[in-house]
Amino acid sequence: MNAVSTKGPIVDPGMCRCCGFMKRCRVLNVEYTHMGKKEVYADMIMDCFGLLLSNMDGSERDRLVCAPCVGRLREASAFRHQVLLCEEAFLLKIQRDGDEACGIKTEVKLEDTVMEDDGGSTDAPDYDDHVVDDSLETEDQTSQDTLKDPITKETSTDPPEEISVKKKSIKKRSSAKKAVTPAQRQKIKKELVTRMEKLNSMLKQKLNEPDAIAPITAKTRKAELLKQKANQKMSQERMLHHNTVTIVENSYVCPFKTRISNYYCYYCKDIFTDCNELRIHTLKHDPQYFEDHMEAKKITRIDITQIDCRLCNEKISSLEDFKKHLSTVHKKIIYPADTNEFLTFKLSMDNLNCLECGCSFPFIDKLIEHMTDHFGKYVCDMCGACFIEESTLCQHIRGHKKVDTNFPCEICGKNFKSNYSRQLHTATVHEKRPVVHCYKCEASFLSYAQRNRHLINVHGDKRKFACQSCDKVFDVRKTMVEHTRKYHLQVCRHQCDVCDQRFYAPSQLKEHKVTHTGERNYTCDYCDKSYPRRQSLQDHIRSHTNDRRYKCNVCNSTFTQSGSLKSHMKTHEGFEMGEGFPS
Repeated sequence: MNAVSTKGPIVDPGMCRCCGFMKRCRVLNVEYTHMGKKEVYADMIMDCFGLLLSNMDGSERDRLVCAPCVGRLREASAFRHQVLLCEEAFLLKIQRDGDEACGIKTEVKLEDTVMEDDGGSTDAPDYDDHVVDDSLETEDQTSQDTLKDPITKETSTDPPEEISVKKKSIKKRSSAKKAVTPAQRQKIKKELVTRMEKLNSMLKQKLNEPDAIAPITAKTRKAELLKQKANQKMSQERMLHHNTVTIVENSYVCPFKTRISNYYCYYCKDIFTDCNELRIHTLKHDPQYFEDHMEAKKITRIDITQIDCRLCNEKISSLEDFKKHLSTVHKKIIYPADTNEFLTFKLSMDNLNCLECGCSFPFIDKLIEHMTDHFGKYVCDMCGACFIEESTLCQHIRGHKKVDTNFPCEICGKNFKSNYSRQLHTATVHEKRPVVHCYKCEASFLSYAQRNRHLINVHGDKRKFACQSCDKVFDVRKTMVEHTRKYHLQVCRHQCDVCDQRFYAPSQLKEHKVTHTGERNYTCDYCDKSYPRRQSLQDHIRSHTNDRRYKCNVCNSTFTQSGSLKSHMKTHEGFEMGEGFPS
């Protein structure tokens, strides 16, 4: 066995061989140091329970043990050590009772160090009968120590593991008041030696019981392992983990991750906006490395547009059919599970449908949010919100604690809910420092919109999200959805308390409220006119700069304000302003 450092290797996450959970683990047959003592967990299991673990020469990920199981193993080892000490003390007590019957007064002490000789007179030296025993770190050490000579006349210099018996003075018999002669002393000494030898033989036999186990051959080991696997009740988490890895490794399903309506490759984290490109890219990766990229306590999201078996090229359209195919045709183990191994999707460039209830959603973030209605099992005690993963719930709870926390900008005074938002605002708005990086080159930008235009113009990305109700095309899917909700669906959730008028965004409601209070906080730098809304001021300033951005499609006349264009269009007979007309 190779020696390792005090800390030893740590695998995170890994599957514990003792409890079956995915946790932070150590290696079973590697030497670690705890409280100044070296320990090998596979050897401790053998010493305590007589179990010889299999596959100790295989991959490091197949021979792991978690910290809670290590703690329980240490307790079992300590308890075994305690039982051995008590057994030894019991045997020595029997020996002491026999000595007292012969007129010898003895003391039995279990200590961690060898006791020194009391000393005494030259004629009748006093001796102490001490039994010294340390922590019995291993069985081999103790069994060897018990073979040593138990009686010495000089101070012992042997290690603490050695069981040593030192002479104590032979006292006068209380009844006869006579001193013990040298011949009697020699006879008693021989009887004591005989009893100690018998004691050592009994103790050695007791300590060497695990060694009496018959050697395990390869055939009997295989039979024992098959029996253990058949009788073992696997935990639900371990069964789900096994099913997930087996299905992904043997099929063409596409695992993926998402963020802000973008798709990320599960293996190399490349970003895609087109789900078809994601599927083609994922086929380049070997699914045998899927398990190395799995995150603990995270449910994998997979696209099941194409399942199909990798082992025999069988065309399969259902995940349940594929499980039956693996177990019946290829004899793969698929455990029955009470919950799903994945969150399943059929990705498309159009609206996404929930595979459980058929509801349609415009982009992936909303669909995943909807999936909590079917698979959510972690509930927030403060607001009742439901989540699929425990980590998401913890992040949500931290948000409750930050609701009343404000992080004001030191330059303009604007408040933010997090320090990150404030730093991003300062960098992009005041310092004009680009913080949005391109993931295909080293370019940086002030906003995500600028990066998206860079990806289209420089790298040739196809970021085209067309509105289904008009002819507008957007670079970002989320912008297209907001356009649809605002102008076509007219989703207005923010209502004025005075006139009951509704608005799409809270900023629009805030600007509207000043029309009731009469405030005119936006003043023109050219003519000192004031307006209640910023947009009204910007429209007015174009009259000074001669910015004629509104053009008539009929007669090519240009105007500085959209209202002027609307009035002009009424002069053309038969013209109707469509939904996409500027407002």
